[in-house]
Amino acid sequence: MPRKAEVLTATAIEAMIREARETGAAPRDVADGGCQGLTLRLTPTAAVWSIRFRYADKPLRIRLGDAREWTLAQARSVAVAVRDHVEAGQGVPAEEWISLKRTAITSKGEGPAFMLRDRGPATWTLEEGREAWGAWMRREVEAGLLRPATVRNYLSVMGGPAMRTLDTRYVSRITAADIAAVVETLVAEGKRSTARDIVRVSKRFWPWMGDAGRRHLSGADTNTVAGLKAPEMGTRPQRRSPRLPAVAYMLAVAQTGVLSTSVGGAIELLIHTAQRRSSVVKARVDEFEPWAEREGWGVWWQGHRTISRDTPTEADPRHGAHALPLPPQVWWRIEAYLDFSRREAEERGVPRSPWMYPAARPRRLGDPVTHLSPHTLTHAVAAMPGVEAAPRDVRRVFATVCQRDLGVATPVVGMVLDHAHSDLREVSDGNAMTRRDTPDQMLALKAPALEAWQTAVWAERLKIDLPDSETLKSQIVAENLRQRGVTDLEAEGERRRQAAARAYAEGRTWRQRRRPTGATNPA
Repeated sequence: MPRKAEVLTATAIEAMIREARETGAAPRDVADGGCQGLTLRLTPTAAVWSIRFRYADKPLRIRLGDAREWTLAQARSVAVAVRDHVEAGQGVPAEEWISLKRTAITSKGEGPAFMLRDRGPATWTLEEGREAWGAWMRREVEAGLLRPATVRNYLSVMGGPAMRTLDTRYVSRITAADIAAVVETLVAEGKRSTARDIVRVSKRFWPWMGDAGRRHLSGADTNTVAGLKAPEMGTRPQRRSPRLPAVAYMLAVAQTGVLSTSVGGAIELLIHTAQRRSSVVKARVDEFEPWAEREGWGVWWQGHRTISRDTPTEADPRHGAHALPLPPQVWWRIEAYLDFSRREAEERGVPRSPWMYPAARPRRLGDPVTHLSPHTLTHAVAAMPGVEAAPRDVRRVFATVCQRDLGVATPVVGMVLDHAHSDLREVSDGNAMTRRDTPDQMLALKAPALEAWQTAVWAERLKIDLPDSETLKSQIVAENLRQRGVTDLEAEGERRRQAAARAYAEGRTWRQRRRPTGATNPA
């Protein structure tokens, strides 16, 4: 229902339209005390004049026009004319009649000359700009120039609740002060990291919109965010600098068998090759093969790469891959794992997974089983007792040990780590040509570095004395529960038993879903 009638003014109407658009308030009606029945309908995206009254004991609501185009005087005059038309028994007038009546009133001088009122420019709103940016970035992903994770991150930041308050604003009317106000609100809520992300991504988003090829569509000024500053994060914790013993301890735990076969094998490969989590978990069985030039060695033709280097071709199916030589001790472990996974598939009577490290179950019910999640490796390492390191730290230790202790040249370290440029701290790489201007994998240069690294890790591994498997497993479980905030073990055990019983009763357990069609649950 409309509010209690009050005489509206043009200034008040503009303010109400702007408030509804900027705050995203719920739709509401405002009655004009200067004209009986005249009502302004306000929503975040529209403002419409209507005339409301009763005729022949029936309520009528007749739309007049857009309040951003109609003046207040025009709305009042046409509202009176529409009501007279209906009460004269001539029915509800058509939209064309209302439009002509408005034109006639204006031409007779009964209202101000027609003019646009608060009409936005014919350019993007922030929401439209974000959608266009997303479409452009997805095309860049298809071309191999951007990572899908980057697109998800950028869109989630610019499409977060804080920035959505500006969605209906035209880009050309958004100022640095508007974005700074969003940042300040997040800081007040204790969300400094999110506030910094908004500043970081805005400084990519606005220059893209302000590019000469799309400035006429967006209306953006690239200087809008030039002076925008991210909030300080306060006292930062000192960067963790794990040592080789921490990596060797991770390897020792992975080889004990207390973790699942896939998780343990993936951690081993990650440590021996110092590759990224996503590259390890997305490894495929057909990417591993013996190295014909060196007996006892293997090669991992890494298909997944964070930084795209072209794509495979029919003539060269390995084109664009990142090849890593695997020393004999490592290749022996890989072959043993491949034999184990093949035998396991044969015993179960199912096709062998194309993934080197398949997940235990699908991510969602009904989805196919794919590879391990990168987060699985992070959680597994975090639960190892006494390990203050993460999978990402292996790359830091590899770079440090190879350059400082093993005498491996910086360009070779960059080749192994698959860096676009050398981003290693305290070193300067002036010889990036070998990684950028040649398709040769240079396995002979990488092999000594990986062999020296494997030898160093294994020498440290032999110094580690682990508790028995049962004790180690209980320690891992306890640490995992602690990190999840579980304090009552009995209550947690009971919760899991009840959940398992419900899943079994509903036929949702993994074993039940693996049974052949038509098989029944045992009594």
